[in-house]
Amino acid sequence: MATSPQNALTTGPSGPGPAPLWVWLLVLALAVLAIYGGYTAVSNYQRYYDTETARKAIAADKDRLQANVADLKQQMEKADKARTEAENALKQSRADTKTAADQVGDLQGQLAAARDKIKSLEETAAAAETKAKQATDAKAALEKEVEGLKSKLNDIQTKLDQTLSELTNAQQQSQTQPEAP
Repeated sequence: MATSPQNALTTGPSGPGPAPLWVWLLVLALAVLAIYGGYTAVSNYQRYYDTETARKAIAADKDRLQANVADLKQQMEKADKARTEAENALKQSRADTKTAADQVGDLQGQLAAARDKIKSLEETAAAAETKAKQATDAKAALEKEVEGLKSKLNDIQTKLDQTLSELTNAQQQSQTQPEAP
């Protein structure tokens, strides 16, 4: 049997014996490609698994962060509300303080006016007291003078009574005595 070039490729030069080298090389190349494909597939699967795990973690972190953002927005709204209330309270406090300061000023003015009035009344009372003392002194002097005048009046009355009595006696004596020629 004659070997044709096609037969020689399939059967080899001496018949059906061991496979030619190129077949072994082809099988080896296919095995290497299969191993490389398997390695690449496992590597890609591992990357996919890692990526999917990371995506799930990121999704969980995203949900947690969204919840945190919502909480922070709520806290910020509360803080803004508290700040607004504090500002309003501060404004009210300032207004109350201004009103109180105005009232204190008014009261100080009234106090100063009352002090001036008290001082004026004290001066008037002192003047009245001085006048009262002078009046008391004048009264005492007048009472003394009245006593002196009463004493003089009594003396005069006594003298008048004596004179009247002497006059009456003299009239009686002149009536009892005859008239001389």
